[in-house]
Amino acid sequence: MEREPIIQLKDLKKKIGRKTIIHGISLDLYPGEVFGFLGPNGAGKTTTIRMMVGLMKISAGEVLINGHSVQDNFEKAISYVGGIIENPEMYKYLSGRDNLIHYARMIPNIKKEKIDEIVKLVGLEKRIHEKVKTYSLGMRQRLGLAQALLHSPSILILDEPTNGLDPAGIREIRTYIRRIAREENITVFVSSHLLSEMQLMCDRIGIIHHGKLISVEDVTTMKEDNLDISVHFDVTPSQKALDIVKEVQPDTQPSIKENWLTVQLKKDEIANLNKVLVDQGIDVSGIYAEQKTLEEKFLEVTGGDSHV
Repeated sequence: MEREPIIQLKDLKKKIGRKTIIHGISLDLYPGEVFGFLGPNGAGKTTTIRMMVGLMKISAGEVLINGHSVQDNFEKAISYVGGIIENPEMYKYLSGRDNLIHYARMIPNIKKEKIDEIVKLVGLEKRIHEKVKTYSLGMRQRLGLAQALLHSPSILILDEPTNGLDPAGIREIRTYIRRIAREENITVFVSSHLLSEMQLMCDRIGIIHHGKLISVEDVTTMKEDNLDISVHFDVTPSQKALDIVKEVQPDTQPSIKENWLTVQLKKDEIANLNKVLVDQGIDVSGIYAEQKTLEEKFLEVTGGDSHV
């Protein structure tokens, strides 16, 4: 059975004066996935998010959330959304729990058990009764996630949630975002310019550049694809090894530097070539492969204009 998208962007555009900021973005997001919106600073990430949640007027196109138009039925559409746009704002002199209780007063029928469940989901049960002013930035971000989840949204929209965090804080937020998507079947739409972090956090990644969605990549496919990769063999004697590779892999244009033989191979060809070299008397002391990272793919499609 084909999955139905929970959120759809249809030819979304934004103009300010005569200048087009967002150029016709179309995108479908599905339940339970973490979708990364990746782009350099100034690429249009926050502008797109602001239109998605009704904080900025849409110039053309449409945003549908669970089938409801943000433009025509804003209250119904936005009822499915939780989010942190920029930084979560909290009362620092109150405890984390009191902040959540205060926020829950604005939402009908939020019970104590629901608050306890969300606090556990974001891993704050040991510190929830302490004042927010004692929290680290990562803990405040997790409390912000808890606040955004109180009304049981179908979609969680996070704009640069790891900004300003140290590596431990980034890892924490990544862990809880993955958990929320998996355990609650919530669609998480997360923007960032942190390339490696997107690769670790997301199921799919959309790359935006100069207001245009120029590529949507499946992260699993990117990790497992069988494209040519640079493979380096530490070989002795090196010239004999080079001659062998030229004979058995004539289209690969191998090269040698000191004892390192470099050749472009597919992943499933590495072991075979190693066996050929060893069988012909080559001493192979080490092998390492360089597969393209998300950063390299990103720089390819943006022409190296990263601004990060």
